[in-house]
Amino acid sequence: MHRIVTLTTDFGTGSGYVAELKASLLHAREPFTLVDIAHDLPAHDVRAAAWLVGQACPAFPPGTLHLCVVDPGVGTSRRLVWADIGGRQFLAPDNGLLSWALSRAPLDAARAIAVPAGAAATFHGRDVLAPAAVRLLNGAPPETLGPLVADLARLAWPEPHETAAGLAGEVLHVDAFGNLVTNLPAQLWPRVVAAGRLRVGDRDVPALVRTYGDAPAGTPVALVGSQGFIEAAIVAGRADTQLSARLGSRVLIMDRGPG
Repeated sequence: MHRIVTLTTDFGTGSGYVAELKASLLHAREPFTLVDIAHDLPAHDVRAAAWLVGQACPAFPPGTLHLCVVDPGVGTSRRLVWADIGGRQFLAPDNGLLSWALSRAPLDAARAIAVPAGAAATFHGRDVLAPAAVRLLNGAPPETLGPLVADLARLAWPEPHETAAGLAGEVLHVDAFGNLVTNLPAQLWPRVVAAGRLRVGDRDVPALVRTYGDAPAGTPVALVGSQGFIEAAIVAGRADTQLSARLGSRVLIMDRGPG
């Protein structure tokens, strides 16, 4: 079976580490399609990586093998794992990197991968996970990778919660355009419409739109984004800069506006 393999790391675009990771994969006998998801994630930011992996990887066909390396604890006692999550297979450190994927699909199986003698303590992606991927690509069953594990490490994800002022959430992700993706799901959009605004920090965003082009350039807008969550954006600008917001910034659906 011709398989797809994806790569997600914080190694940096154009990094020699990415090249070495790919070189290790190319030792597979069987042909495969290699897709780069991202290599410019914030360094050591497991939560940012978990969001990207959980959003992007489920879009690939079942049977895709996702190799994910954002591993600030490389060389320590944290496990390396193979996991089958909703029919997609992952090779990753067990440090919470698969948390968002696990929130969207069930964990069907997971196995711990031993670190072989001679593996560099600081590059388990190249020396442990990529060789494990090669074994799978060449037809080895997952059972040969290591023993079953019952569950995986999971990060605590913030949930929207009611306050005296309204429903509070926070910014989960800032994309490359500076758009602020919140943890408020699309189902809450009617409540935003009823409130007439979305508050980001201490700034009100009263322009509620279907898409960015529905308002003039420079306008702060709120909308339901393609990820299925409510977003704040600046049309043709950066909401993170102009609204002074970042990962974790508070957002609020107010019960009613002033007046």
